Amino acid sequence: MLQAIKESWNDRLLRLAFMCITLMGVGVAAVVPFQSVIGIERLGFSNAAYAIMTTLGAGFSVAASISVGIYSDQTGRYREVLTGCTIVGICAGLCVFVLPAKATFLLAHVVLFPIAATTFTQYFAMASLATSNNDRLDKDVSLSLIRAAFAGAFGLTPPLLAVAVAGGMDLLAVYGFVALVNTVVLLLVITQWPHERGSLSKQSGITFFAALRELSETAVLVRLGLIAVIVSMNNLYNIVLGLIILNHLGGSESDVGWFAGGVALVEAPVMLMGAMILRHITRTGMIFVGVLIYAIFVASLGLFPQMESVWIMIIPGGIGAGILLSITVGYVQDLVASRPGAGSSLVSVSHFGGTMFASLVFAAGASVIDYVGTAWIGCALGLCAGIALFIIDGARLRKVVA
Repeated sequence: MLQAIKESWNDRLLRLAFMCITLMGVGVAAVVPFQSVIGIERLGFSNAAYAIMTTLGAGFSVAASISVGIYSDQTGRYREVLTGCTIVGICAGLCVFVLPAKATFLLAHVVLFPIAATTFTQYFAMASLATSNNDRLDKDVSLSLIRAAFAGAFGLTPPLLAVAVAGGMDLLAVYGFVALVNTVVLLLVITQWPHERGSLSKQSGITFFAALRELSETAVLVRLGLIAVIVSMNNLYNIVLGLIILNHLGGSESDVGWFAGGVALVEAPVMLMGAMILRHITRTGMIFVGVLIYAIFVASLGLFPQMESVWIMIIPGGIGAGILLSITVGYVQDLVASRPGAGSSLVSVSHFGGTMFASLVFAAGASVIDYVGTAWIGCALGLCAGIALFIIDGARLRKVVA
């Protein structure tokens, strides 16, 4: 394990992807736990309006991710695409920080952040390129290392921000922080990108519509849809966590940051261990186990009477999320294994498809029942999707040794 991690770190492209996605994790973690609180509690969006906004943003992000992934494969201009999307991320953060209002919040979360978020899958495309160029790299370990870097950053950031919020920092300052983090990422990409030729700039030679047909095969779409529903549990958790803590558990805004950070910190080591377990367990089997654990975690949040008693759930939450958010990456990438950009774009499609599905569940559930009941609905649907995926792929838990 340690040797595999060392080989990953010694690869320049993979190391750059690791540093950039770590910083991206810091930026995303600064906003996501507080986004619904800012949008609903601070700026005055209704539950339905907020759900519509996140659904529109998810839909636009799906289109952007596919287009960016295919374009990257067609042209081999991975560095230029990553640079442009990072600049958009800087603009998104400044937009809300400088002019906080419903209009700028909408612009940032429906258009700008979805474009900037395509960098997430570009880092996995970089990891895929690195493993195809370097025979010493283990793909599952490399992908898990990248995903764990994101989770680790996501774990450390909210608690620090919680301290700042408790000390009087205005929540809107997190958007200025996002702009700063993206600026550092931009400098890293400009200065640290490896300049070796070869498959780093290799063009796929496939047309845009041919690539779309490849991505829209029935077997791919069915599995991608099920993964999106599974991942939607995490997206729904991100929406309702702050609202449940504030309205049901009697917690504070800083508690939101501490809890989200604790879950993410548990995720990181689970992601790395998951890569090793995959040598014996099928990806679908691991995903099914993760779905079961995470569904129990999210559904149980509303069963606790007060904030003091819910902290123990950080452990199963981190285990379930660690499995789902890492193992699904390799699973989705392998649906179109020969196209690093397009295949990685499917990771974004699954995540933002999950966001869209979670937004629809939130809009429907919150309009007729409370936030806790809405979480239960999302977990039931995610569990059904996990069972369906497990059955479709043969219902095998252990790998068959030839």
